[in-house]
Amino acid sequence: MKKTLALLLALVMVLSVASFASAEDGKVMNLFLGGGTPLSMDPALNSASAGSNIIRSAFAGLMGYQLDEAGEPVMKPELAESYTLSEDGLTYSFVLREGLKWSDGTDATASQIKASWERAASPELGADYGFLYDVIDRTADGGLDIDVDDAARTFVVHLPQPCAYFLDLCCFVPFYPVRVDIADNEGIWAINPETYIGLGAFKMTKYAVDDVISFEKNPYYWNAENVKLAGINFYLSEDNTAILTAYENGTVQYIQSIASTEYDRLNATYPGELEFFPTQGTWYILFNVHKDLSPEAKQLTVPEQSKARFALGQLINRYEVVTYVTKGGEKAATGFYPVGLADGLHTDVRSAEEYGVWYTGTNEFSDVNPDYTVDQVEALQTLIDLGYPCTGSIEGGDICFTDFPSIEFAFNNSGNNALIIQYVQETWNQFGISGVVNQEAWATLQSKLKAGDAEAARMGWIADFNDVVNFLEIFISASGNNYPRLGRSIGDYTRNSEVTADAGLGAYWGPDGDKTWAEAYDALVDAVKAATDPVERAKLAAEAEKVLMATGGVNPLYYYTTAQMLKPAVHDVIRLATGDVIWTYADID
Repeated sequence: MKKTLALLLALVMVLSVASFASAEDGKVMNLFLGGGTPLSMDPALNSASAGSNIIRSAFAGLMGYQLDEAGEPVMKPELAESYTLSEDGLTYSFVLREGLKWSDGTDATASQIKASWERAASPELGADYGFLYDVIDRTADGGLDIDVDDAARTFVVHLPQPCAYFLDLCCFVPFYPVRVDIADNEGIWAINPETYIGLGAFKMTKYAVDDVISFEKNPYYWNAENVKLAGINFYLSEDNTAILTAYENGTVQYIQSIASTEYDRLNATYPGELEFFPTQGTWYILFNVHKDLSPEAKQLTVPEQSKARFALGQLINRYEVVTYVTKGGEKAATGFYPVGLADGLHTDVRSAEEYGVWYTGTNEFSDVNPDYTVDQVEALQTLIDLGYPCTGSIEGGDICFTDFPSIEFAFNNSGNNALIIQYVQETWNQFGISGVVNQEAWATLQSKLKAGDAEAARMGWIADFNDVVNFLEIFISASGNNYPRLGRSIGDYTRNSEVTADAGLGAYWGPDGDKTWAEAYDALVDAVKAATDPVERAKLAAEAEKVLMATGGVNPLYYYTTAQMLKPAVHDVIRLATGDVIWTYADID
């Protein structure tokens, strides 16, 4: 208790001093996004939403967002002053703004932007989002098919097939240009204010791990005259109590990462300041497919273990999670795609008939035993049929599995994560399924997941752009965000069995369980990306979700809202359905 109090007092003192000192030069925004220190501040290497929100302050894309007269965000040319699209949809021609400069005052050119995109797409960099550049055609030598003319300020991109979301990609952080002559492949350049040179509205002045990342206004930004803030301080913490205290004592003006146990009090104390923004995202539990879930007396095949993983997810009552745990207007998940996601035919795939529903009885109590939901009864029967020994019975309401392998579960303590994991753990314990729960710093957990050295973890994915392909591409074999290791080698994981050693790369997937992941899933995603007929594209997208859900490696619990508090004096903040918050044109009364 004393340690926590000391931390809060120290934090308040630091924030107060920093805010007061910076305010001498103008209006300064102090805020917490939660999630702690980002794993990377390199636009190409970052793959976390909190990191993305910070990076957007110092960098910008060919396209960006501004508020319209109604206060709604609209996509507009950013570093480009204009663009045209060819009739066949295969060529985007951008004209860069005249006099475009980096934050160190040097001229920015079309050639530099092309070099930045080449770096982000390169195998040498190995960026998680490098595969997104596959929408661009390739030249004979394997480079991106982009024609540039620095004198004419033109940047012409050639695509192999039409891409409905290409302009969205131009607004997305991995497509933000960086100075290739300064950037290294480890991202070390991105934590040094002297080398963190971008084309955004602000420039870095301080980077301190688990403390603060500070920015001041960039006088060389193309639209600097309309930037009202003199600076921004992004404070770094995963301590929900410290974050909320900083908001309530007025040392920060904006926060995310708020525990649901505080919602009622905050609504009563600060009417209108706590808001829940619908966000195109899915909170889910993931399982490493190299983990062997077989009971001791029987070796399960890899496809049988997929059924066991799916059953573990089915045991969780999603309606109880959103009603009694998260309490922020979230919706119980019925599949992986979130509510409000588009596919080129439907504006909301979750309400479209061709898309499946995997949790149909999550809040409907069973006729077999009213103590269990319909989904729970189905899951329990699946585990019994797979051969897991148990005592008691479903009918008696006392079933308990006696030989289910313990699962190591990792999570980062941000927002309601701890409360959700506690609920999940208690649910599984009710049925004799135990596990070791480890709390990790977000950067540590990301590193562990990327290396494959995790059995199970909480994860969330918020849309980078409004199309199903954004959610499908997470799990293609080449994706660095494919933490279940579907289509991937075992990585650093060592607690596998002989049977599950090749689970990621073997032919265990698809409707008949006889295809490699590349054949069963990657090929479908490629077909979705190439499809020009909206009806056929929707059909393929629905099939791809079915293949993914059947693995049991991904167990969605709910669809996001973003809980945030903003002081009434702050306005003109750009907030997107993707969860991004952009401070470029924000102002403080």
